[in-house]
Amino acid sequence: MSETTASRRTSAPLVTAGRTLHLSSPLMRGPDVEALQRLLAAYDPGPVDGVYGPATAAAVRRAKWALGYPEGRCDGTADPALVAYLEGVPTPPGYRARRNARAQGAAAASLRERIVSHARWGIAHRADIHYEQRRPIDGLHEPRRLPLRTDCSGFATLCYAWAGAPDPNGLGYSGQGYTGTLLQHMEAVPLEAVRPGDLVVFGPPPGRHVALVLEPGADPLLCSHGQEAGPLAVRFSAESRAQPPPATWLTCLP
Repeated sequence: MSETTASRRTSAPLVTAGRTLHLSSPLMRGPDVEALQRLLAAYDPGPVDGVYGPATAAAVRRAKWALGYPEGRCDGTADPALVAYLEGVPTPPGYRARRNARAQGAAAASLRERIVSHARWGIAHRADIHYEQRRPIDGLHEPRRLPLRTDCSGFATLCYAWAGAPDPNGLGYSGQGYTGTLLQHMEAVPLEAVRPGDLVVFGPPPGRHVALVLEPGADPLLCSHGQEAGPLAVRFSAESRAQPPPATWLTCLP
């Protein structure tokens, strides 16, 4: 037997000929469970104790989703094929396509979550955030620096910059930007397509006021910094009573 053949045999999947693991009563136990838990380290399987409990089953579901399993098969059952994929055996092409699409979706969701997180931080720290039309935009390259002096478009731009998103003004974070550049650069979308982190500009071009979407829906929850009391969380219906029409919903995010 050649050294290459021996190497291939010793590096073969650990449990590809083993049993299918799943939640049961009593719980399944053994070295194959422990080996699986080690392979699942990136998916938080709980203690590596050789016991197939709820935490391990949940990690299996997360692993299947990340590997590109069809949605209906992302359950808590670990068969030998899953073990092989975790050990590096290539997944089928359809799995890889789903995996890449899900990874892109997760990255986009994470970006939107970061934008909204910065907006909510602003609401929580509004006592140290003052309304002022200042350019270049104050604090642009100093995430969450207080005190802060900015206006509505400046605050929206800050949330995007601090989150690592593209400049919604299309100016490469030069320190400039206002409602007009937001309208020029971003894509208009209907209300039903609005997602967290998108913007709404009130008034005809070049616009009078902009707010950031915290929660979408029929009456979205906005973060608005249009006065010294802001940034504030306010419903679109309430903000509309204080701002001129039309309301233009905007996005530049995936």
